Amino acid sequence: MLPSAYLTARQLEIWAMRLRGLSKAEVGRALGITRQAVYDAEGIMIEKVEQALVHAAESNMVETRYVDSSKGVLLGYSPATKNQVIITFSPSNGVQTWHYQQPNCSLCKWLTRCKERLVVEAREREVYLSQDDLKLPPSKLAHRIFSSILPGL
Repeated sequence: MLPSAYLTARQLEIWAMRLRGLSKAEVGRALGITRQAVYDAEGIMIEKVEQALVHAAESNMVETRYVDSSKGVLLGYSPATKNQVIITFSPSNGVQTWHYQQPNCSLCKWLTRCKERLVVEAREREVYLSQDDLKLPPSKLAHRIFSSILPGL
């Protein structure tokens, strides 16, 4: 689903800046609004993002184990596959579900698209990827990216 289905264009702009680590004051200066306006918008955005993440988990029959709405990330468990699943929200990718534990990515028709979206996730979250990282299959690349975001992954 498109990111704009969850947040307005302005909210997506604020979300992207906060995801990159800019402070509320820095976002406000960049957008010509007050820090308080950023704070108020962030409260609304975090609630919307959490609803989107939890809805995606429930729709995919994934048990929620950990949610950090401010980072747009949910760690869940799929009883069907007996694996952990990561669900993310980003300004470019919207809501995405990442199956990163032991899948055989070479059999998947979405291999290239998956890898491209993972690179976008890393860029938006300012996770540095080396040239060696970029050669990893999507499942290992997902683990590399999200282990820097999720505690204890």
